[in-house]
Amino acid sequence: MVKHWFVIAFLSCFSCATQAYCIDDWACFEKVEHGKVIEYWLSNNKPYPITSTLDVRTRNLKTEITVKDRYTETRVLGPLERVKILTLQAIDTHRPVRSKEDFYWTPGIENAQHDDSYQYALPYGKRKTFRVVQGFNGGYSHQGASRYAVDFAMPIGTPIHAARGGQVIDLQQKHNKGGANRNFAKYANFITILHDDGTTGEYYHLQQNGVVPTLGQDIKRGQLIGYSGNTGFSSLPHLHFAVYQAKGFGKYQSIRIMFEK
Repeated sequence: MVKHWFVIAFLSCFSCATQAYCIDDWACFEKVEHGKVIEYWLSNNKPYPITSTLDVRTRNLKTEITVKDRYTETRVLGPLERVKILTLQAIDTHRPVRSKEDFYWTPGIENAQHDDSYQYALPYGKRKTFRVVQGFNGGYSHQGASRYAVDFAMPIGTPIHAARGGQVIDLQQKHNKGGANRNFAKYANFITILHDDGTTGEYYHLQQNGVVPTLGQDIKRGQLIGYSGNTGFSSLPHLHFAVYQAKGFGKYQSIRIMFEK
């Protein structure tokens, strides 16, 4: 989910210098310098909410009320939203100022309030049964952020259905590689659905060209959304499903869920 590379653009105006840093043309921050005053803006270029964090390490800079050497701001940005989150100015105008920025983002709403009583549909067709090969706290890979994920072993090409309705906010289906090594993780095909409570449902290891809906499409519970595969960090053909809650610093955490009986 989290992207780690930057597209950097340099903008200009008559009285200021502006640098804009964007990740996957989705989340951006702008640094606008007016002499020894620096403004920071966050923006979301997509029609879905994101959680974004800007971490600024400084020298000889302060806000109007605070003097620190590090300023951290995490904000939930609505669809296509752009907001100014921080203004810094020189403590001593006769000395140079320094700043170094780190920028992170993840889809969804930070600490979204999940309805723990909600019962999810099994993410495959009715009257079908598939073995769970790794569940909550699975020792192979279900630790940390994926603590509450579930892996269903199933043949490649098995129809996958939405466990909960929402909107498609991210997908990948071009890859055809997979293996039992974390180096294969970047080759996973997947679909991400944003739920109405701000959490996201993640369906991973889909087959190449195995995503049915398009970006932005509204999905109903039980709707066909793709076909299972064996792409990415995967030791056997299976579907990895989990519901995630966004956190600051580009992090996310899976949530304990229940399936309908």
